[in-house]
Amino acid sequence: MRARYETKLAFQVGGQVLSRNVSMGAHVHAGDVLMVINARDVQQQVNATSAGVASARAQLDLARANRARYEELYAAQAVSAAMLDQYRTNENAAEAAYRQALAQNAQSSNALGYTNLIAGADGVISNITAEEGQIIAAGQTVMMLTQDGEREVEIAVPESQLSEIVIGMPAAVTTDSQPDQPLRGTVGYIASVAEFTPRQVQTAELRTSLVYEVRVQVDDPADALRLGQPATVRLQGAPAAGQPARAPAG
Repeated sequence: MRARYETKLAFQVGGQVLSRNVSMGAHVHAGDVLMVINARDVQQQVNATSAGVASARAQLDLARANRARYEELYAAQAVSAAMLDQYRTNENAAEAAYRQALAQNAQSSNALGYTNLIAGADGVISNITAEEGQIIAAGQTVMMLTQDGEREVEIAVPESQLSEIVIGMPAAVTTDSQPDQPLRGTVGYIASVAEFTPRQVQTAELRTSLVYEVRVQVDDPADALRLGQPATVRLQGAPAAGQPARAPAG
């Protein structure tokens, strides 16, 4: 038994892990801060871009003042039109540089908020791959969040029997804790690539043949279903109406 949705969590910026606030197996809620990286380097980048905004603003103010002064001189026929055009162009360039500095500062300020790893949904932390003091890169997976809610059963189907299974096929799912209370299920995924050795080898047929991962979505409320719990799946013939015959490739 596994969750239908499992999310790999990663920081959008790199740095040194400052603290880990949860342990493996902990139940978390959306919005919880799971891990924090040192914001010192990011803060220095914010300071640099803020200084860049101030410098660009000063250049823009100077360019505007020069343009206004040369417009007065042009009106008095003291300078040529070409000279005035040059200062108008300088003002436009200074304004563009100011807008670029503002955008860079906004980007670095956003990055400051990325130093906290936030849970996007309720669930269980099923894996942790980074610890305090470790240097991580942006996008590197540091945790796995197994989300609450829908459950599905992962089974291994021998290649010789794969043609008998289609997307949408109904199934009955039973667990050891509730053997007399089958849950309704539906085949929701059929892998397009075979595995030679399944994760759990239980029969001689599976040990000697290629197998394909198939997932059966449990339609009933999943409150009593535990992650990793073994289950028995009995497929029940034709797929539900309107369902495609096979999963898309990939």
